[in-house]
Amino acid sequence: MAVVCEDLAQYGVALVPPSTVEYFELLADIEQRLRTRPEGSPPVDDATLSRISEHDTSGSAILLNKAKVAIASMAYEWSNTITVLPGTSRALLPFGLNERDRKFDAFWNTIFPGSKRLMTCDGSSFGDNTDVRPPAPDELSTGKGWWSSLGGPTRNGLKAVKLTLDGVFFVDGAFAGPNRLGSWEQTVFAADAYLACAALAREARRKGTPPAEFFAQLSAFTGQTDEPRMPVSLPPRSPGSGPIDPEPIRLRELQMVGWRALQLRKSLGDEATMTHLEAWAGVAVPKFHKL
Repeated sequence: MAVVCEDLAQYGVALVPPSTVEYFELLADIEQRLRTRPEGSPPVDDATLSRISEHDTSGSAILLNKAKVAIASMAYEWSNTITVLPGTSRALLPFGLNERDRKFDAFWNTIFPGSKRLMTCDGSSFGDNTDVRPPAPDELSTGKGWWSSLGGPTRNGLKAVKLTLDGVFFVDGAFAGPNRLGSWEQTVFAADAYLACAALAREARRKGTPPAEFFAQLSAFTGQTDEPRMPVSLPPRSPGSGPIDPEPIRLRELQMVGWRALQLRKSLGDEATMTHLEAWAGVAVPKFHKL
């Protein structure tokens, strides 16, 4: 059975199914570029390359970014079997990243205009922006490690035949898609939470609030405790789940930012963490808007 693709072509985000000649031409280019990545690129192991060359094309499609702006994150679903919410994109919310890390992340974890990605029905994505241009020296690793969205979990036995793009964030803050999975709320509420915690830190500094009192306020505000816990994931949604209830999403993103802040306290100490949180107020966040 042919893969059915519901893309966002009207916004420049197209899906190419394996029933076309173009698909196999694009697939060959993705695989070749991953095999010849320059030194300092996120690593690709042999198992990953084998998954690309041996994957079942009946459960895959290739995404093309034909828009004029890079894609920061995507939410999508494979035939009610795999629902992928991207988490909060560091390209949109670069809190705590220095300039070099931002450049590295912007090259390896976004999709440039003209770039492509293989998407498979186990929730994986393969490819990078080297199909548009080679990375600059400051877009390569310095040897301190990295995070990459390449690949994903392997789940055998899936027979997905339909890929639906539900939401796409571009790096300028624009959002396209029906948003039945709630990825718009996830990112916007995360930004609000970061900036609200930064405002708390600034106010505490202004008033001379003792660190212990400030962190007690922060814990109460974010719903965390003295022993912060990673918030549990919300139950998965599907495009047919009905209207989104934004409140659970807002609360979870607030808890997530609180957890991150209190984890920083453990590693940096009180004063350095308060300084770090204050700096979040100066992070440039794009103006989020729906197309």
